[in-house]
Amino acid sequence: MKPVNQHELNKGYFNFIIHFVVLILFVVMCAAGFFMTARQELKLLSAQARLYDQQAYQREELTGRFDQVLHKLRALSQYVNADARELSNQALLINGVQVENNRVRGLLEANRDETAPGHELYGKMTRQVVALASLKDSLSQTRFSTESLRQQLDACGMATKNAIKKLNRY
Repeated sequence: MKPVNQHELNKGYFNFIIHFVVLILFVVMCAAGFFMTARQELKLLSAQARLYDQQAYQREELTGRFDQVLHKLRALSQYVNADARELSNQALLINGVQVENNRVRGLLEANRDETAPGHELYGKMTRQVVALASLKDSLSQTRFSTESLRQQLDACGMATKNAIKKLNRY
């Protein structure tokens, strides 16, 4: 199509330049939007990574505390005699278990606002540790009572035998 006059030719060039400038501005805006969204996405991802790292650290700390509780409970189950030193060690171990359990509870209470999936499980585990520690404590007290009654019974039996011997001599 040939232009009829110079006026149409200038109008065509002007329309081409306007469309070209609009296209260039659109491309520049798209590139700027891409870089801004990429920067924002990087900020969000780094914040999410920090949150995951913090949760992983908390889980490692909680797991370590529960490992210490388990170690103390295993050490507590190895006592079989009822002498004073072992009972003192048992009391120290039970107190250690309760202290570690309270530390775990404190960590869970400090992070109650976060809805990590494992926090409910850790809460249930702390309740089980409380029950287990009280059970171990009552078992050790029962064992001590049994041993004490056995010693008293042995002493009574010895006194009875001594009394029988003395009576048989006369």
